[in-house]
Amino acid sequence: MKFRHVIAVGALALAGCEQAGGEQDEAGIADEQAQLEANKQLVLDMWHEVLNGQNFDAAREYISPDYIQHSPGIEGGLDGLIDYLKTSRPDAEPLEPGTYPLTEFEFVLAEGDLVQLMHQRQLPSRDDPDTLVPVWWYDTYRIEDGMIVEHWDSIHR
Repeated sequence: MKFRHVIAVGALALAGCEQAGGEQDEAGIADEQAQLEANKQLVLDMWHEVLNGQNFDAAREYISPDYIQHSPGIEGGLDGLIDYLKTSRPDAEPLEPGTYPLTEFEFVLAEGDLVQLMHQRQLPSRDDPDTLVPVWWYDTYRIEDGMIVEHWDSIHR
């Protein structure tokens, strides 16, 4: 009888460990999901304020100073990115939030420390520059300690 009792207590103890481990796993999954959502929001906030809103200096709130830029023709580092934005859009002035359109993304994907934005732009056709054609655009960002630290895109120069 005591032997059965020991087995039953042991089984209950193991079940309790599995349940506690399950709760721990669920909590870990919830934490991971919350981090993915925070990473996506960081990238979207940067895109909308800095690129759509033309507030290039606000990039400092989102992007690490030692930012790695993989786009051809754009210098590395945060200062290189800001210089590029100011040079490529010399007449741009920061816009008041809520007064400009936001890029509509088809997909915002996150896994680990990466966030990818996917959207379409209308660009002139190679065959007929007067005709616009939809072109998919991809931007992938790596996040570290709540800041964007690296970027890849589909721009070809």
